[in-house]
Amino acid sequence: MENEVKIDKESKAREIKVENLSMRQLLELDACTRCGECANWCPAYEQDKREPINPRGRAYDFRTILKRQYGLLRPEGFLGKLLGKKPVNEEEIKRIVADLYECSTCKQCHYVCPANIDTVELWEGIRRSIVEAGYGPLDTQKDLITSVKSYDNPWRQPRSSRARWTRVAKKKKRIKEEPKDISKIKADVIYYVGCTGSYDVNVEEVAINTVNIFEFSKTDFGILGNKERCCGSVLLRMGDHESFETIAKENIKQFNELGIKALVTSCSGCFKTIKEDYAKIGGMNFDVKHTAEYLVDLIKAGKLELKHEVKMKVTYHDPCHLGRHSGVFDAPREVLKSIPGIEIVEMERSREFSRCCGAGGGLKAGYPDIQNKISQKRVTDALATGATELVSACPFCYQGLQVGIQAMNAPITMRDITELVYMSLTGITQKEAPAAEGEAEAE
Repeated sequence: MENEVKIDKESKAREIKVENLSMRQLLELDACTRCGECANWCPAYEQDKREPINPRGRAYDFRTILKRQYGLLRPEGFLGKLLGKKPVNEEEIKRIVADLYECSTCKQCHYVCPANIDTVELWEGIRRSIVEAGYGPLDTQKDLITSVKSYDNPWRQPRSSRARWTRVAKKKKRIKEEPKDISKIKADVIYYVGCTGSYDVNVEEVAINTVNIFEFSKTDFGILGNKERCCGSVLLRMGDHESFETIAKENIKQFNELGIKALVTSCSGCFKTIKEDYAKIGGMNFDVKHTAEYLVDLIKAGKLELKHEVKMKVTYHDPCHLGRHSGVFDAPREVLKSIPGIEIVEMERSREFSRCCGAGGGLKAGYPDIQNKISQKRVTDALATGATELVSACPFCYQGLQVGIQAMNAPITMRDITELVYMSLTGITQKEAPAAEGEAEAE
């Protein structure tokens, strides 16, 4: 196994700092009643039925480590000596670390916890302590961290290629003009594309459709192009808080100096990170909106005429960072309801109980097989509705769910919500739009 724990029974483990956990979080470790409700809902545990994988087991194991390093059960203490307790060794720590990262940080456990434990904040705090002690993240996840630090994106792509999608789209006549460089020409709105939307050609529709929708609505917007940096979400979720804070401060400074009124992003992870996590680092002088929220604003203001019928039966997948983490459940559904011809059917698990796609929290990088199985479960949920289209509002979920669709060869098409809006505006899909002769190559 790629993340198999290397056993070193003789070596005493380094101490795990508790300073990164607030008093409330330390109390939350003890507040777990071990009722097991979280185990009934955890997407990772559903695929890997080991007790340390579910939130109950994870909290218990970490609490035990802390008690043996700092509490009454420490080997050098009276009770520890009386009970013959031994120091925590490397084997135990590495096993716990491997289990800790088999988690998508989807926040489902928080919503079903009778003790109302803020589980994701707790897991991320523990990961931070693990990283600072030199035990995390997993080897298979370290490339993500290194890439963000070296290339400003987790995909090991050069900075100079970040805006390549705009040049290719213009050459293929999928957009009229490349969006203006907002660092040179002022605009009211910055479209923060994000790493996945910028680099992954499989989800290029998201950025292309968004640009065209903004042009239709006459939104005064621009992008940073090659000057755009990763939001740092992957660093924060993996536990590298120090590096995240550095990126966050740089981005906040850059955004504040643009004189914008709003930042709009299609990525749910970027949205949650910039709106909520950046706010803990520094002040921002602009609004942060997800594309779905901004589309609602445009529709209500009469700036988008959704006149063409889109005769599709669709079901909507709530991205974890947009839904459970940020509370945005209604906006995407309002957009879908505004499109004539659309029939919306909800999955059995939706809104705060929506099943995760498995791609977040580093789970896809650390445990791709588990992510694949989780994705297939969500695709199965979608198929049960009878829908022909599975719609979401996040390029990362698009990626994650596409894994399941392809693995199952499922008779359902993955769509981003912006694609359906574009279809209603124009009566055509982006893929039907005329392309320039020949294939666009990197410049």
